[in-house]
Amino acid sequence: MPVFISYRHAGRLDAFILNERLLLEGITTQLVMVDSLGQTFDDLHGGFCQQLADATHWVGVLTAGDEGDWWTAWLLGAAAMTGRRVSFYLGCTAEAPSRLGKWPVMREREHIDLFVWAYHDERTFGRGIHPSMPRGGAADRDNADFFHADLKAKIRRGF
Repeated sequence: MPVFISYRHAGRLDAFILNERLLLEGITTQLVMVDSLGQTFDDLHGGFCQQLADATHWVGVLTAGDEGDWWTAWLLGAAAMTGRRVSFYLGCTAEAPSRLGKWPVMREREHIDLFVWAYHDERTFGRGIHPSMPRGGAADRDNADFFHADLKAKIRRGF
């Protein structure tokens, strides 16, 4: 159950911290910078499609001003349509846009621990994406919704 972590250059430190924390827990990650400098949109699109196809979870690292970028909206739509577990890490004091309210938004490093906990719970209780099941099916969407609600509740409570 690999986790795809996307970030822009401004969120690099937060992305690296998140990546290292997940690796310490034995969680496979794919860390990808999504700045379009030196890459065509076709290259970016193809890379994003492959990264999402290989992953079960997507964490978008946001910084102030990133919320409206095309890559956030595109990745969110693609991840939601395929039943991926979606969350965001906002490592600044800016408010998350209200349109991201359905998905968990981690703001502190302690929230990464809660993500790890929810990730392991999903695996323990068999709610993960199964290779034998068609991806994006109703069971995946239901399990993804459960993951989102569970992680949001953990973040809200602080444990």
